[in-house]
Amino acid sequence: MPGILLLEVPIEGQKKKRKKVLLETKLQGGTEITQSILDYVLETTKPISPANQGIKGKRVVLMKKFPLDGEKAGQEASLYIVPTVVKDNTKYTYSPGCPVFYCLQDIMRVCSESSTHFATLTAKMLIALDKWLDERHTQSHSIPALFRPSPLERIKTNVINPAYAIEPGQTESSLHMGYTALEIKSKMLALEKADMCIYNPLFGSDLQYTNRVDKVVINPYFGLGAPDYSKIQIPKREKWQRSMSSVTEDKEHQWVDDFPLHRSACEGDSDLLSHLLDKKFSVNQLDSDHWAPIHYACWYGKVEATRMLLEKGKCNPNLLNGQLSSPLHFAAGGGHAEIVQILLNHPEIDRHITDQQGRSPLNVCEENKQNEWEEAAKLLKEAINKPYEKARIYRMDGSYRSVELKHGNNTTVQQIMEGMRLSQETQQYFTIWICSENLSLQLKPYHKPLQHIRDWPEIFTELTNLDPQRETSQLFLRRDVRLPLEIEKKIEDPLAILILFDEARYNLLKGFYTSPDAKLITLASLLLQIVYGNYESKKHKQGFLNEENLKSIVPITKLKSKAPHWTNRILHEYKNLSTSEGVSKEMHHLQRMFLQNCWEIPTYGAAFFTGQIFTKASSSSHKVIKVYVGVNVKGLHLLNMETKVSLSELPVITIKLNSLLLKSLC
Repeated sequence: MPGILLLEVPIEGQKKKRKKVLLETKLQGGTEITQSILDYVLETTKPISPANQGIKGKRVVLMKKFPLDGEKAGQEASLYIVPTVVKDNTKYTYSPGCPVFYCLQDIMRVCSESSTHFATLTAKMLIALDKWLDERHTQSHSIPALFRPSPLERIKTNVINPAYAIEPGQTESSLHMGYTALEIKSKMLALEKADMCIYNPLFGSDLQYTNRVDKVVINPYFGLGAPDYSKIQIPKREKWQRSMSSVTEDKEHQWVDDFPLHRSACEGDSDLLSHLLDKKFSVNQLDSDHWAPIHYACWYGKVEATRMLLEKGKCNPNLLNGQLSSPLHFAAGGGHAEIVQILLNHPEIDRHITDQQGRSPLNVCEENKQNEWEEAAKLLKEAINKPYEKARIYRMDGSYRSVELKHGNNTTVQQIMEGMRLSQETQQYFTIWICSENLSLQLKPYHKPLQHIRDWPEIFTELTNLDPQRETSQLFLRRDVRLPLEIEKKIEDPLAILILFDEARYNLLKGFYTSPDAKLITLASLLLQIVYGNYESKKHKQGFLNEENLKSIVPITKLKSKAPHWTNRILHEYKNLSTSEGVSKEMHHLQRMFLQNCWEIPTYGAAFFTGQIFTKASSSSHKVIKVYVGVNVKGLHLLNMETKVSLSELPVITIKLNSLLLKSLC
């Protein structure tokens, strides 16, 4: 539907009444008119467009000039048309004093030069515009040409030979266009500063060469002439009609052959179903009708098949078909009360799930009224008030909070964050991570963590070369890796500081914070002050820092390699910190001091993944080093997996890192 941008302005002397006018601007002399108008439209529409993007016009077309009356008699106003394309689902906000889109057809129904709803000049221009558009509609391709991408938009690639590029102080007319090939070559060598030039020895030579053919396939009918069409037999009409009626049967046979798991679920053949599950047939596969096996089992009331798919097949109880209906919708719609009960007892079930039409399972049950629908409806109503399953969300200090899963395994990260009882301000610093011993992934707000836990073996296998059977995934509340350091430095909330401190301490002790010894000793003394309180000479003697106590304050990589004087230096700095009057001993102040020291470490706030680097060991071989790859707002960091030593200075040739890992941070 064509629309037009109009601005509402008050009528002079009548505050409550307003009139509509076209967008108006004065063009400065000496400026490029087209670009000035496009820039004006872009800036004027920014307040009403999503994300303050503004509307970009395709081009500027001068339609007509109109003489002005009154004080401006003798002057002219030019009407320019700026075509643009706006998506139907784009939502524009109303902003006082800003233009608004109106339907052009509705505007023209009420527009006249005597109308009080429009300024006189605007009314004249709109009438002229309507007439101009009618004329354009009679010309083929005239209207589509207005909305065609501009010439600049149609340029995909622009390549210029640097030998002919215009240099500073040089005009285009001064370029010599008659360079010989040798002159161009010498100029290119000077521009690119090439140390070596290698020519293809075969280029330009008369040497004969052929590609080796691996296989030749010859059409066996080539050269035999036209076939004998008289041998083609057309079947009788009776046979043709009978074959058409068998198409449905053929499709059914094809479905049975292509989807054996679906068939066994549909028929309730538990033995065959169990056998196929043992052979690792996918319970999530959709057939040609976009149904999964569990949808057939629930619709046709196959109790044992449903139970087997859920328990042995580990099928998602909220798996949707092509029309966004869940197994609970199918069981409720078929009035199969026993299957409804099995699904409602599943810990991951979403009781509030809706289909494509916004209907709940209870709505579908009461609409269809099939079989034991009254019993099924009773179960669905009772389930609404039952307690929800809970998930543990751990923090890096080992503590956890149990969060209700109101939507079962359809519960999103955003919904879990709302259940963490954090203030709105604190929520923006953290998010939910799914972690096992050798892999940690940050989840996005719309991700469904319980489904990630269910699929963790497949995810882990895809992203690593390790054994997924040894990995147990858990959900953690951790720092959002995208949190800018400038924002974190302004945090004052004690709870947010505590959560950040616990994570920083964990990463320090695991050896992920590579730093000089002096910095590590300072951090160790701060941890002693936080854990043990003020220094006491009788209690905190030389033997106090034994191997066990050092594990809680010193990175694991330094326990064996630390110098003998480390313990003395840590105790000395701990003593100075305790006796210093200028340092607050309140817990969140000490934790903030710890974070302030960590902020200076390059790998702070990074998410770590496993990878490999290949370095040149000799002229003919490469050395492979397993590494941790840290990604944060500062960039990419490489740590030796065994020693945790930074490899930033290594001449890296290739980094092998699964790109899916990096996508989890975006």
